[in-house]
Amino acid sequence: MMVRTESQLPHTLAGRLRAARALLVADVLVIGGALATAHLVRFGNRNDPAQIGPLDTSYVMVSIVLGVLWLVLVVALDGYRTWPRRLNGPSYWPPVRASAWLVALLAVASLALQLDLSRAYLGFAIPIGLLGLLAVRSVSRWWIYAHRARRYTRRALVVGTPERVAELAGVFAERAAPVAVDVVATTGVENAHGPYLRQLVEEHSIDIIVLTEERDGANVRQLLWDVEGAGAVVWLSIDVPELAAPRAEYHPIDRLPIIEVAPADRSITRRRAKRAFDIVLSSVALTLLLPVIVVCAVLIRLDSPGPAFFRQARIGRGGKTFGIVKLRTMRVDAEKQLAALQHRNEGAGPLFKIKDDPRVTRVGGFLRRTSIDELPQLWNVLKGEMSLVGPRPPLPTEVAEYDRDSHRRLIVKPGMTGLWQVSGRSDLTWEQGVRLDLFYVENWSVAGDLGILFQTVGVVLRPNGAY
Repeated sequence: MMVRTESQLPHTLAGRLRAARALLVADVLVIGGALATAHLVRFGNRNDPAQIGPLDTSYVMVSIVLGVLWLVLVVALDGYRTWPRRLNGPSYWPPVRASAWLVALLAVASLALQLDLSRAYLGFAIPIGLLGLLAVRSVSRWWIYAHRARRYTRRALVVGTPERVAELAGVFAERAAPVAVDVVATTGVENAHGPYLRQLVEEHSIDIIVLTEERDGANVRQLLWDVEGAGAVVWLSIDVPELAAPRAEYHPIDRLPIIEVAPADRSITRRRAKRAFDIVLSSVALTLLLPVIVVCAVLIRLDSPGPAFFRQARIGRGGKTFGIVKLRTMRVDAEKQLAALQHRNEGAGPLFKIKDDPRVTRVGGFLRRTSIDELPQLWNVLKGEMSLVGPRPPLPTEVAEYDRDSHRRLIVKPGMTGLWQVSGRSDLTWEQGVRLDLFYVENWSVAGDLGILFQTVGVVLRPNGAY
């Protein structure tokens, strides 16, 4: 089966070179700007002298040397050579590692060469430069996402059984990165020989050949030889369970390809770090957003009779029931009307959702679209009943219909936001929501939580699936 995937990768070699060159130019401007700004802040328009052992020079020359060294380190750490081949765009790690190496080299040079540079100059230049390099990559990813259909397309030839190929196509279609899948041809395992694959590569301008079936080393080696020079790379799709994939590492032992899957980290230290993260951020957010909550509460009271806040029983970690707090978005008799509206249910699985729910008030519709109705849940987070990030907090009626897999969502605290929120919310199928929640349960981290919170901001500004 031949699958054309739209990703962040330039389709032609010329496009890849242009992309890497543009990133390099942007980094030159960022590093140069950071060093020039640090020089102006510390020294103004003066070109102060700098002493490097017995050598007399100036800070202008120091800035030039540091800039070139910094850029060379990014290049050496594959900041430009490999990123056009990445499905997620330019990596953030090369500039981080390069900056760390730069600091280490300056520390060694200060001892070996008696290098005595201004701490204020370095303390300003390096952090600002690093933030600039990371910002460039963030903007690059946004640009790639926005122009993926016209400029950043890779074509993949996927070979295997129809079931396995369909599964892989689903992964491409559902992944968070902007990858679209268009099945245009079929190639079974029996046709997976070099000459035929090479013909398909040339006919369809294939970038990637994905082998989804197990095959012995001799067959893979022969295939690599057969397609050599055709311009396509070969991916071996190893059937590692989706939930364990982030914890899988490749450890070749002699000539054997060994995949090691580390156990999920559920240590008390990790949980305490997450709790501290929740307490600090929820406290700050609740303090800053309290005026917004109060104003919305007043508008709710003016818009329809009834209390401003709504409390509902939800199931938390370990199956414990707690009362979730939200701003009221429906009429006070909403629960009584539920049975009469069951025939209009558009929710997936045990969820009850209606896009144009007649029970929602005028103010409530706005609060739901902007997710402001969920801000009082910061109090639940502060109390320890919820987390800022986690699986969606389920109703008791939903938990009653959970199967064995779905019950694993209750291993961690439910969250105000999560992978379900940043991946489509109510537009997701029940199975997709469960898979995202289980993925989070198995692989959560404080750093991952921070990333989901940043993504949530974008989702709130573009409230797709919020109703």
